[in-house]
Amino acid sequence: MSGARYFRNGQAPLPAVGEREAKPGPGEKENAVNTNRWIRQFHRWLSITFTLCVIANFVVLGKGAIATWVGVATLIPLALLLLTGLYLFALPYLGKSRGRREAAGENPQSPAFME
Repeated sequence: MSGARYFRNGQAPLPAVGEREAKPGPGEKENAVNTNRWIRQFHRWLSITFTLCVIANFVVLGKGAIATWVGVATLIPLALLLLTGLYLFALPYLGKSRGRREAAGENPQSPAFME
């Protein structure tokens, strides 16, 4: 375990002047935005894929022959839709908690905390 000390409220003490951590650059936030955009686009294409698989499933069921692979092929995009959908659902709530921490001065990288 490291020798880091914490105050009673759970916050770490401020580092010495020469030891302050570097602020995240503009590229890091841009990478997060690109990742979120990519996940949203992936989620949209997954929904189209899932819809086509469900239509194919009904077509196969209408012909009378039951093909197991068609049903399984529908579950793969459904599982991926679940994962990406849960991430997109939680994204606004995660952003609100980060904003509250920065406003309260709990983020050591916020300008108010470093004064």
